[in-house]
Amino acid sequence: MSRRFLAGLPLFVLFAVPCFAQTDQTPPPASTPDSTPKTAPAATNPAPPKKVWTNEDVHKNTGVSVVGDKRNQNYHMTPQQPADAATVSRIRTNLEKLNAQLDDTNEKLTSLKNFQAGEPSKEAGEPIDKGINRVPVDQQIVKLEASKKKLEAQIGDLLDEARKKGIDPGQLR
Repeated sequence: MSRRFLAGLPLFVLFAVPCFAQTDQTPPPASTPDSTPKTAPAATNPAPPKKVWTNEDVHKNTGVSVVGDKRNQNYHMTPQQPADAATVSRIRTNLEKLNAQLDDTNEKLTSLKNFQAGEPSKEAGEPIDKGINRVPVDQQIVKLEASKKKLEAQIGDLLDEARKKGIDPGQLR
C-alpha cells in the first residue's frame, strides 16, 4: 500500500502545488481619492485653420503649374519636324518582325504548358525534321519565357524610339 501511495504522490504534487500558488494572491490596494489621474489643461493656442484653395488662388500664384495655362508654355505638344518616311518604314518592319517572333514564342510556350499539364497535343505527330529535344519541359518553358521578356523589351524600345522621333502610333500600323 505504501508503494501505491508513493507512486501517486508525484502526480498529486504536480497538480496541487500550482493550485495553492494561484490562491495565495493578495487583493489589489484600494484607490484613494487623491490617486485619480488628473487631465491636462486644454491647449490655449489651437492650430490655425488650414487654407482652402480656390481657382482664383491658383491663378494668382505663379509657382503652381496649371494645365492649359497659356503662360506656361515650356513644352511643345507637336514635334518641330514631321517624321521621316524611311524611319517610319524601318521601325514598322522591325515591329512586324518582332511581333511575329513574339507570336511564335507564345505559341510554343502555350504548347509546352499544355503538354506539362497533361493535355493532348494539337499535332498528330512530331515532324521528322525537328528531331528530339532532350531538354526537360520546365527548362524549355523558362527559356521561352526569358526570350518572351526580351522580345517585349525590344518592342517597347522601338515604340519609345518612335515616340521620341515624333512618329504617331497610327503610322506604325
